[in-house]
Amino acid sequence: MKILLVSDSHGDDLILKELKNEYPDMDHYLHAGDSQSSEYAIFPFDSISGNCDCYPFDERRKIYTPIGYLLMKHYPHLFSNEKEGIKIFVHGHTHKWKISKEGEMYVICPGSISRPRDGTLGTYAILDLNEKESSVMIIEVETKNILKRMKLM
Repeated sequence: MKILLVSDSHGDDLILKELKNEYPDMDHYLHAGDSQSSEYAIFPFDSISGNCDCYPFDERRKIYTPIGYLLMKHYPHLFSNEKEGIKIFVHGHTHKWKISKEGEMYVICPGSISRPRDGTLGTYAILDLNEKESSVMIIEVETKNILKRMKLM
């Protein structure tokens, strides 16, 4: 299963279209909030609601993957009752990319594709998940440089 992860595009729908064209064969296109655009404008990305969104997106999304459940929320914190059974937690909001492991759960923030606060030119993530070997990459939008690659299993 391949998943393209973005966050915090803040109305820059052109970047989303460019990423869809560059990666046409993803199983999921996920947006971790603050698209500031309608569901139609960001299609095929499935978004959740961020603090700057005015369109009615869900507050969270849960997807079953080959390595376990992925939970996506805009804010970078989980309540203890939300952590149970979650293998991958994806969030936005900080505008800074991050990959870490907390206990048995991987935490991923793809950063912001249009308004980064981490010294990059904007970033996104690609998850490649299967039962044998899984990984995540953080990629810079303009240069296409892989800033970090991490095995998840």
